[in-house]
Amino acid sequence: MVIRFKKGKHQSKHKPDTLTCIRDDGSITWTPLHRGFVHHDFAHYVVETTLGFENAFFGLVSKGYDIPDFSKPKAKRPFEIPEEAMDTEPIVALLQADFPNTPYPQDAGSTGIFREYSAALPISITDEQLEIMRQELRALLQQWRNLQAGESMVLQFHT
Repeated sequence: MVIRFKKGKHQSKHKPDTLTCIRDDGSITWTPLHRGFVHHDFAHYVVETTLGFENAFFGLVSKGYDIPDFSKPKAKRPFEIPEEAMDTEPIVALLQADFPNTPYPQDAGSTGIFREYSAALPISITDEQLEIMRQELRALLQQWRNLQAGESMVLQFHT
């Protein structure tokens, strides 16, 4: 699946950042992103690819779930969110918290908030996995910072 993040031209004039996913079968789903939400989606990408998750946000989108449906109330959502997707959220949140001054961090702390609270996570994260996720998130955020309004960056997601 191709994931395209496009930097909005005028956040205040209704030209927001957007997330578009083009599945392997050619079908497309997309959504405008609220200010700063790119950081959250980058963290999802890094967590899911590093940990090999197939049933979290991008894995589900790849399987045909439409992005706007994730925002619907549970009773109106056309699917149940799998346990793996639920387990992913606290990992994403802690990874984001490790980067101060979101969405434009300079650097994560040496131990960071992640390790301080990781015992409460639904799965264990190794130091090596955490370092990979931090480095990849840092690189994605730097790429995003370097984009001009209207430019896009493309990522690949494989399940």
